[in-house]
Amino acid sequence: MKIPTFFTFIISILLLCLFTSPHYAYSVPESLTVSTDKTLYHYGDNYTISGQVNPVVLNQLVSVEILHHNYPHPELVSIKPNVDGTYLQTLPLQLKAIPSGNFSIIASYAGAKNQTTFSYVGPGCTPQIFSSAPIIRGMPANNPRIVDPSGNAIVGAVKVGQQIQITADLANGQDCVQPFAYLVQIQDANGVTISLSWIIGTLDINQSLTPRQSWIPTAPGTYTAQIFTWSSLDNPNALAPPMSATIYVQ
Repeated sequence: MKIPTFFTFIISILLLCLFTSPHYAYSVPESLTVSTDKTLYHYGDNYTISGQVNPVVLNQLVSVEILHHNYPHPELVSIKPNVDGTYLQTLPLQLKAIPSGNFSIIASYAGAKNQTTFSYVGPGCTPQIFSSAPIIRGMPANNPRIVDPSGNAIVGAVKVGQQIQITADLANGQDCVQPFAYLVQIQDANGVTISLSWIIGTLDINQSLTPRQSWIPTAPGTYTAQIFTWSSLDNPNALAPPMSATIYVQ
């Protein structure tokens, strides 16, 4: 059967567009992987970031952002992928100002993005004895502060059922990050401990902190609040002289 001349013309135009027009090329979505050679590093270690892109885009670099919540200036690295799409970069961990915690690695490439994390143990500080070189300098041993929940100083006796807070000032003057445990022990007139509480944390370089621990007396009497500042709960290395204060409850 003979095809009409009009339809022959239309078919020819469609075939011409299909095989000759460059506007009908389809792009392949980029894929990107990222990982590190270990999941835990210590200060001074080298860590390796690696992954693969597919397909490889000419003159396109893998952009890597390295983040830590305590470090305000993220590190930025650009890596050129190999012809097979693999990429790799080894970097050192040598920033004393970064405490222990998690790092985030965010990689971007040609519109694709992926990320991973690793754990990090910071440098810590060399243990010292407070009598020769206090690591954390608190208030004088005879002057811890008793305050109300708003931070106002309490003068005189407190009442049964009244919430108070025992506080002191801590400051890290070292060039390294210092973990600490702030403990408050309450004893009655017979020396019996009726309350023991603590706060654990980390002091960055040149950081100051005023921790508070709450206590609500349930009976009148004379009590002693003792404050201890240790390296950690598991390591009772004193970072500052013990402090104490007398609390009168009526």
